[in-house]
Amino acid sequence: MTQELFISVENGAARVAQIEDGRLTRLEAAPMGKSFAAADRLTNAIYLGQVERVVPRLQAAFVDIGLDRAGFLGAREARVLAPDADRDTPIEDCVADGDTVLVQVTRPPVGDKGAQLTADVTLPGRAVVLAPCRTRIAISRSIENETERARLAAQVAAIKEGAEGEAVDVEGMDGPAGWVIRTAADGMAASDMAADMADVAARWEKLMGDAENAEPPQALFADLGPVERALRDLVQAETTRIVIEGEAAFRLARGYMREALPEMAERLEQSDADEVLFDRHDIAGQIDKALSPRVDLPSGGWLMIETTEAMTTIDVNSAAHNGDALAVNLEAAALIGPQLRLRALGGLVAVDFIDMTDEAAHDQVLDQLATGFDGDRNQVRIGPMSAFCVVEMTRRRDAQTLAQAVQASNKPTED
Repeated sequence: MTQELFISVENGAARVAQIEDGRLTRLEAAPMGKSFAAADRLTNAIYLGQVERVVPRLQAAFVDIGLDRAGFLGAREARVLAPDADRDTPIEDCVADGDTVLVQVTRPPVGDKGAQLTADVTLPGRAVVLAPCRTRIAISRSIENETERARLAAQVAAIKEGAEGEAVDVEGMDGPAGWVIRTAADGMAASDMAADMADVAARWEKLMGDAENAEPPQALFADLGPVERALRDLVQAETTRIVIEGEAAFRLARGYMREALPEMAERLEQSDADEVLFDRHDIAGQIDKALSPRVDLPSGGWLMIETTEAMTTIDVNSAAHNGDALAVNLEAAALIGPQLRLRALGGLVAVDFIDMTDEAAHDQVLDQLATGFDGDRNQVRIGPMSAFCVVEMTRRRDAQTLAQAVQASNKPTED
């Protein structure tokens, strides 16, 4: 498999396309704002906030983080603040009106809704993520080789104890902080892992020092801008080419690559001055198709993908009423995972497959559906197929859907 990363920056907006074997698999788009509160930097931003009010009826708290609207902190996301909390601990046992809390944005404001927040803050690096509210070492599901998973877990544990120089043992909210090993760590040498962990730990210590001297609401951390963030999160060992459109963006990318990914720097190139980068592989055309509710199947059938604020529904249709329902459903099941990933759709998803009475056929479709999510970085849970051939599933939400990202990229910020 050939994997390429294209980054186009023009008219104050960045678009990032991940290509696998000529097929668009991921698109991110954001305005290139420079301020802390710019739209491209709100997701993952960490704030020292103040609880405005706790609403037991909603099992949520509204937190002032200095934006136009208070952020929304649900009970599940607040329970790390309560010692000995369990999955049923109510919001009123976690926070109270007027409390000062450290929170992180998981989803920026949308419409009339404020930012969605979590108290389970994390701080990302290239190879690892520091998780101060947790204590264990977790590993990305995308790293599937069990030998490599064991090696990486042992490596991080050893670095925490000082096996690669000075111990990187960060004090978390309830004992030693936990770490999440990212996909980029696959095959990484211990010395490089140790350097990344030490860098993240130093940034966390500075953030905590700033928090001690701040009054809420106060911004404490903003993630990298779109170009650097794409390089940090999406460049993998399998990435054969990284192409940048835009002179300033290329300089920015080159500087980041030299500092953070020197072993991959030779794979970075700038597009020709007269070239429209997204004409390669007809990326623009693939984006247009991904924004359409209809997805055609090889058999002549199609999917209809409709998204509301509450959920996404997918209806599987067969053009031939007397056709093989199982064959069409298998085609649909294979496409659903890639389509949800490309469109960045999450939350509750209901799939209405063509009716089948054979239980064995149900299992085949469910197996194919699960296979379609191989390599998905977002957690996915798939329920059973009902008697009416409806499958309910959930996928962890991205910060923005593809449609929202494209819309945002067309409205550059003035920051």
